[in-house]
Amino acid sequence: MTRSVRFTVLSAVLAVLVLPALAGTASATSIGTLQARVANARTEARQLASTVQIRNAEFQAAAHDAAAATQQLAVVEAELANGRDRLAAVQRRVAIATARLRAAQARFQREQRRLSRRLVAIYKSGTPDITSLLLNATSFSDLLTRESYLRRINEADHALVTHVKTLRDRVRAALAQVKVLRAEAQAEVERLASARAQAAQIRAAAVAKTAAAHRAQASAQSALSTLRSRISGWTSQVAELQAAMNQGGSAGNTVQQWFGDFSIPNTIVMCESGGNYNALNPSSGAGGAYQFLPSTYKGLGGKYSSPQSAPKWEQDRLAAKLWAGGQGAGNWECAK
Repeated sequence: MTRSVRFTVLSAVLAVLVLPALAGTASATSIGTLQARVANARTEARQLASTVQIRNAEFQAAAHDAAAATQQLAVVEAELANGRDRLAAVQRRVAIATARLRAAQARFQREQRRLSRRLVAIYKSGTPDITSLLLNATSFSDLLTRESYLRRINEADHALVTHVKTLRDRVRAALAQVKVLRAEAQAEVERLASARAQAAQIRAAAVAKTAAAHRAQASAQSALSTLRSRISGWTSQVAELQAAMNQGGSAGNTVQQWFGDFSIPNTIVMCESGGNYNALNPSSGAGGAYQFLPSTYKGLGGKYSSPQSAPKWEQDRLAAKLWAGGQGAGNWECAK
């Protein structure tokens, strides 16, 4: 056998012996690479899921703060409205009391002028006395007439003085009432100014907290979008590994199991609550991982005070009941 023939035969034998071994090594290397990629994908998925939970929790907290600030603002604005009403009522009372004071002052001034004129008349004519009355009387009948006339004059003068004093007291009382009401009105004005300043501060805080909530919501949605966009790639990697290892099963279900054992698709749960069983939406009152409304939770047979206070097993059971194999998907906004 020539050297060239022997070399050809030897090469063929080596090919028969070595190539299957190399193919097996290459296959093992390929599966190992796929397994490493899937393991990395699982780690990345859990990290992203954790990020979604954190961002969702931040949004829930920011939304709660914004809702609390809005409620506080509503209370202060209601107090402002009440303060304006109280001030208007006091101002009306001040106006009425002032009008009464002016009327009393006018009457007092008129009667005071009458009294002044009477005093001037008495000064000019002199005050008749009993002696003059007796001496000037021409008869007993004239004496009685003069005495009666003098008595009526004295009574009229006394009544005039008493009336002036009464009017003076009324003016003083009306003036005191006006002062009290004006002080009350001034206090209302000061309270109103303080409430306005407080409302402005709270309004600014509410605007800032609402903006923070919107930013947190955008961040949560961004994290969720990243998670959703990566799921299809991870599913493809799992499917490739399953094919390489001749394994059955659903690659999608395998990827879904990485995020947790939820009763409905995990992407919906992540969108609704970030997978947080204690989550609470301050705006709608929805709670738990599946964001049940309190009425829905009770309608499904919930036994606890609120959805978010229910244990995981009950939330999962009620979610599966509501999901009904996908027929109840419309109950979740994130499933639409």
